[in-house]
Amino acid sequence: MSSEKKAQLPFGDLFKRLRKSQDNKKDIQELVQLAIQIEFMTIPAYLTALYSISDTTSTTYQLLRSVVMEEMFHANQAANLLVAIGGQPKFTGSAVPTYPNYLPHANPKTTPYVGLNQASTSVFGDIFAAIEEPAAYDAPPQKDNYDTIAQAYRAIEEALLNYNGKDPLFQENSNARQRTNIYPGKFGGKPIEIHNMEEAKLGILEIMEQGEGSVPASGEYNPSEPYGTYNHYGKRTDGTYGPILGTPYEMSHFKKFRSIALDTDNFPETYPIVSNARLSDFENKLLIIASEAFDFAYSIMLDALERSFYKPKSPTEPDMFFAVVLPVMHSVLPSLARIMMTTPIRKNINAKTGPNGAPLFLYKDGCSINDLPAKLEKVVALANEESSENNNIGVIVSSLEEALISMKESISK
Repeated sequence: MSSEKKAQLPFGDLFKRLRKSQDNKKDIQELVQLAIQIEFMTIPAYLTALYSISDTTSTTYQLLRSVVMEEMFHANQAANLLVAIGGQPKFTGSAVPTYPNYLPHANPKTTPYVGLNQASTSVFGDIFAAIEEPAAYDAPPQKDNYDTIAQAYRAIEEALLNYNGKDPLFQENSNARQRTNIYPGKFGGKPIEIHNMEEAKLGILEIMEQGEGSVPASGEYNPSEPYGTYNHYGKRTDGTYGPILGTPYEMSHFKKFRSIALDTDNFPETYPIVSNARLSDFENKLLIIASEAFDFAYSIMLDALERSFYKPKSPTEPDMFFAVVLPVMHSVLPSLARIMMTTPIRKNINAKTGPNGAPLFLYKDGCSINDLPAKLEKVVALANEESSENNNIGVIVSSLEEALISMKESISK
C-alpha cells in the first residue's frame, strides 16, 4: 500500500510505531479505538440490509437484527477496554465509517469490500459471512492488513500483554466510564467491566466467539456458544407471558449469515433500493428531505453514543444512551429508512420496481436534538402527501409520528 493511502487510514502508521516500541500507552489506546471502529463499521452495512427486508417477521430479518444488537455489544465491550486503559471512546468525526470501503486496516486482498447494499443471499454470503470469517486455531495475530477480525483481536491482546511502559496499563480514564447496562440480554453475551488483563482477555474472547465462532485446538469449528445470561420476555410454555430464563445455544454471526445465504428458497422479499446511494441519485423531494433528516438523526445518535461513555457530571444528568441512542436507533432511523426505501428516486418510477432511495449514513457535526422534531415533521408532511400514491408509506408515517411524539417527550424532560 502506498504511503499516501497509508496516511489516510485511521491513526496512519500506528502499526509501524507498535513494532518499534511497546512502551507507548497512547499507541495501544489507538489500537483499541481501531477495534471500536472495526466493529461499528459493520453496523450501518447490516442496518441497510435489515431495513431493506420488507417482511420484519421473517427468520432472515430476526437473525440479522440479532447480529446488529450484538455488534453494538461488541463496540460497547471494546469501548470498555479502551476506558480501562485510560482512553475515551470516540464514535464521531474521523471515527465515523464511510462506504463503500474495506474494514479499517484490513487486507483488501482477503477481506470484503463493505457497502450499503440491498439484502440478498449473495450479500449475506459474499460480504457479511466474509466479514465474520473464522480464523484457524493457530492463525497468528495480525495488526496491519489483517485477514480476519479474530486475528486483529489477537494482535490487540498481544499488544496488551507486551506493554512495558512505566505507567500502569489498566488505569481507568477519570473522565470516562465503562458500560454494562446498555445491552439487551435477550441476545447472547454479557458486557463485563474490565480492570485487569484476565478480564480484558475474557472480553476479547467473548467478542471473537460471538462474531466469528471459535476454532479450538482440535480444528473442529464450533459455530455455537452457550450463553447463561439469556433473559427475555415472551410467551411461556404454559401459555402465560413474562420473563423467560434459560441457557440456549447462540449461533455465531458467521453461522447465521451462512445459514441465510444457503437457504435461497426462503429468502424474504426486499425493497428495490439503490445500493451505496448518493444524494445526487435523488430527484424526488421527499427522498432529499428524508435523507437529510436521517443523517441528522444518525449524527445525533453518534454524538449521544460517544457522550454515554463520559462520566456523568452530576447524578441528575440524563443517560444519553437511554434518552437518545435507543429511541433514535429503534424508532426514528428505521421509520425514515423505510420511507426512503419505499420512495422511488424519481417521480415517474414505480415504487414496486424501483430503484428506490436508501440512507447514506453521513455524519454531520453540530446537530442538536432540539432541531430534530422540526425535521421529522417536515418528512411526515411530505410523506403524507405521497401516501395517496404509495400505500406503503402510510403505515411507516404512522410509526414515524409515534417516534416524533416520543422524541418530543424525551426532549421536554
